[in-house]
Amino acid sequence: MWYLLLPEGRTVAYTENGYRGELIEESSSVVRLQNTYDAVRDLALTPAESRKFILRMLEEAPCDPAT
Repeated sequence: MWYLLLPEGRTVAYTENGYRGELIEESSSVVRLQNTYDAVRDLALTPAESRKFILRMLEEAPCDPAT
């Protein structure tokens, strides 16, 4: 998702999925998307914590040498 600040000061959002892209111009929808993004970002691990988490998951994953 991208947020675009237009020259007149208005913010729009652009999203994509596997089938199409969509420009979202309605300000209430853009604000809702920004709030959702901010909430998810606030829950995210730091890069260092992410690395530790991924390494821990790799260590715990079963590994079948036959595959």
